[in-house]
Amino acid sequence: MAAGDIACTPGNSPSTSSTCQAGATAQTAEGLHPDAVAALGDLQYEAGELSGFEQSYGPTWGRLRAITYPAVGNHDFLSDLGTGYFSYFAGRPVGEKAQGWYSYDLGAWHVVVLNSNCSVVGCGTGSPQLRFLESDLARHRATCTLAYWHHPRFSSGLHGDDASVDPIWRALVAANGDVALSGHDHDYERFQPLDANGAADPAAGTREFVVGTGGRSLYPFAGAKATSEVRKVTFGVLELTLKPTGYHWRYVALAGSNFTDEGDGTCH
Repeated sequence: MAAGDIACTPGNSPSTSSTCQAGATAQTAEGLHPDAVAALGDLQYEAGELSGFEQSYGPTWGRLRAITYPAVGNHDFLSDLGTGYFSYFAGRPVGEKAQGWYSYDLGAWHVVVLNSNCSVVGCGTGSPQLRFLESDLARHRATCTLAYWHHPRFSSGLHGDDASVDPIWRALVAANGDVALSGHDHDYERFQPLDANGAADPAAGTREFVVGTGGRSLYPFAGAKATSEVRKVTFGVLELTLKPTGYHWRYVALAGSNFTDEGDGTCH
């Protein structure tokens, strides 16, 4: 199960049809009985304080904390280098404090989690994070590889493409990565499999999903990239069924929405 951009600031953020729906998205996720949760960053607004995690994220998505593998977002990290985030997820895989990258195995899949706050931690050539990623991918030659971080490399949303994560994207594509997940834009978007330059590559490309629909708020799209296959502004979660040589995806919107997106991919 995957989603990002989740919990509103506690105390002064009323729930409406377009804001503060973390309770509803958490209930949807729980009802699907996931084995693992990929939390895609910006988990607690506005600045990721521990008190916020305890009061807002905790009673909602925190009910799935024992199976959550989080990625750190800008709202989580840029206040005191994620002190509240790392404290809240103590005991869970989160990587080193003030860093936030790590990897794990899930069934037959190898999964890498990264910190896309590149202006602070570095994502480029020679950076500790990129060295970790390249080494980790070289050591784990799984048939199927999934990676996720907060800022999407490609997006039709308001924030748009994020060039700072380009070295991460290129390293993943070079290692035959199959799926990349991000949030940051508060919408759902599915892309065609893409090559290192973002061009469609059905045979060998990496498929990106943007799932910034965990409950905080919703953003309209700024346009439509040519390689974007599906776009929708609605709260919900992405369900991924990871198989030995492929995957099935299904977007599950909150009750009351008739939107769905479902399909299959093969690992390369």
